[in-house]
Formats: sequence, structure tokens, C-alpha cells
Amino acid sequence: MAEAERVHQALRTAFERMCGLFDDARFERREGYDFIAFPPIPIAQFNGVWPLDDRSAPALSAALAELDELGLPSSVQVRRGRTPAFEAEARRLGFGNELELPGMAARSGDLPSAEASGLAVSRVSGGRDLDDALETAAAGFGAPASAMAPLYTPDVLALDGFSLYLGRADGAPVSTSVGVDVDDTVGIFNVATPAEHRGRGYGAALTATAAREGFDSGAELAWLQSSAMGHSLYERLGFRDVETYVLLTR
Repeated sequence: MAEAERVHQALRTAFERMCGLFDDARFERREGYDFIAFPPIPIAQFNGVWPLDDRSAPALSAALAELDELGLPSSVQVRRGRTPAFEAEARRLGFGNELELPGMAARSGDLPSAEASGLAVSRVSGGRDLDDALETAAAGFGAPASAMAPLYTPDVLALDGFSLYLGRADGAPVSTSVGVDVDDTVGIFNVATPAEHRGRGYGAALTATAAREGFDSGAELAWLQSSAMGHSLYERLGFRDVETYVLLTR
């Protein structure tokens, strides 16, 4: 299987597992597309439609209406060039804002050593570390802690294959990341460093830690969806673009 397809299938499984933890969340594999409703996090990227092929493009309007009825913001996440009919229908429905999220992958031999002076990285098991990881992630993403809190709970920590990492410098939390083992891959999520701690290699070190822990557990491929800000960092770490995701929002 091509790396792009391995990444996409693992991404689907990771979201499906997360949704399974919440009674009011849904990840439904429908004919031609995936439907995601995640009320605990009412932001567009966590609620929407992921097309698989163009056969069900006419169903997009009804699927998005389901999210409207739930009072949730919504999005359509496409893989560039793979589902042009879905993309055209999304734009017709007013989803004209576009954000590229490069899908990137790396193998164990691709990753150089990534250490940061004075940084101590540990795996979070709960307690104060969990609170600090939440606060660090929220500050790094510029989001209210309440918006991210559903992802930083003991139940999520106990999810199969889920690992949360926290970096401290001089005892203070400065960066965080998440690794999710899916089959023979490890997905890297929520790499976040607050602005005042950037430029010191902390984000690179937390990304590398999550990837290497996954490789040590048997993963053959590490992958992630990159923001524009993080893309050059991941390239320096040895990640390569294998897919282009485009998030369409109103």
C-alpha cells in the first residue's frame, strides 16, 4: 500500500477510536465518505465530511445539514485532486475557505537525533502533568483550555495506543505532543509550544519523541498533518509530503 493511503487509513482509524470514547460523538463510514460529528469539540475541523470518492457527492448537502441540526460548525476535508465533484459541491454550498494540511510521513531511518538543551521529556500518566499538558497545548494553539479539555482526560489517556508527552525546562512545562499507534504506524498529533518557548527546538524534540516511541513499539511509519507554521520543522526532522489535505470551511 502506498504511504499516502497508509496515512489516510490510519488517520481514519485514529479519529474513529477517539469518537468511540464519547457517547455523543460519531464516526460513520458511509458509502463514499466518512461522517464525523464530535460535539465535545465544536470546531469545524472535528466535525464534517471526509470524501472517499465522488459517487456520493450529491449526498454532501444532507450530511452537512445533519451537523447544522446539531448546532455544530462543519468542514469538508478532501485529498487534493482525488474527489473533484465533492470539492465542487462543497464550494457551491459556501465552503470556500481553504486551508492546506500537508500529510507527511517518515521512517525510523529518516529521523535525526532531536534533542533540546535543558529539556526533560516524560510520558504523561495523569495528575498535574495532564493539567499542564492541556494548558501547554491550549497556549501553543492559542485556544481556550476548555475547547481542548475533552482530549486531555484519563479516559483518553487510557485509549489503546495513545501516548501523551510533556516537555519541561527548568521544571516548567514548555511543549507537548501526542502519539497514536495505529496498526504498523504512529500518528503524531497536537504538537504545541507556547510562543514564549519557541525557537529552542522543543517542538522538534517532542515530535521526535512521539515518533521514536512509536517505532520502538513496532511502527514502520510515522505520520502527521502539518500546519503551515510546523511544515519546515517537520521537514528538518525527516518527514516528507505524501498527501495534500485541504480543509474547506464556510
